[in-house]
Amino acid sequence: MHTRFLLTPSTAQPYPIYIDSIGHHEDQEMLNRKDGLPHYQWLQTFSGEGEYIMGNKKVLLSKGSGVLMLPGEPHAYYAVTDTWCTQYVTFGGNSVHAILSTLDMLESAVFRWDENGPLHLALSTILNKLETQADYSGYDASADLYHFLIEIKKHAQINNRTSLTNQMLHLQPLTDWLEDHYPNPDTGIVQMAAVLAITPRHLNTLFQHAFGLSPYAYLIMMRLRKSKELLLTDRHLAIKEIALHVGFRDPSHFIASFRKQIGLTPERFRESN
Repeated sequence: MHTRFLLTPSTAQPYPIYIDSIGHHEDQEMLNRKDGLPHYQWLQTFSGEGEYIMGNKKVLLSKGSGVLMLPGEPHAYYAVTDTWCTQYVTFGGNSVHAILSTLDMLESAVFRWDENGPLHLALSTILNKLETQADYSGYDASADLYHFLIEIKKHAQINNRTSLTNQMLHLQPLTDWLEDHYPNPDTGIVQMAAVLAITPRHLNTLFQHAFGLSPYAYLIMMRLRKSKELLLTDRHLAIKEIALHVGFRDPSHFIASFRKQIGLTPERFRESN
């Protein structure tokens, strides 16, 4: 059985991101696309196993795995078990490149996740809405697709890289530690790396993947967030005192960092709130 829906929006209703087609294939046949597809495609295994080929690379797609394919990239895939049940979605949109860039998903890649996690049934949920909800619109599908891409980013490992959720869990002991140690002006990347017993270079990589920031930038952001709380709750405190309370040795550094991030000086922020 092959369930398939076509949802390409009309030119009168352009969506930032839209589903072109989505389907569930109980017995996936072999496909060899020498010119790729005109849209982005996501293909995942629902049950059984298949093999995906792009260039000279062959990858086994079992339950709990899927592949993102960019437009125009030649590829092929076929079953390696008696039956290979797949689900897929093809998509496009004016903002899809920017969205995938923000999610660090701008390359064809294989993703793996906990097969009992939320990703396994995410496409089934969209398919069920299309089958049962008469008022399910292109806008609804666009929103669900965007949410699905966020779920991939959160729960899946790309090319064996740790998933965002697992990265957060790995960093949680440090972020908890920083809640107590951010006021210490001696807190820096060396001390932060020591909390996790890893090298500063490894720590920087983890922070870039998880937050898009360096560990030092994360620390500064935390100090500024705490300073905003103090500016509003302890209005009798001088700016110099607040700078010292949140870990800045130099009040001028605090003021410059605050203005750069918030767009106002600490005094102007306090006055306007």
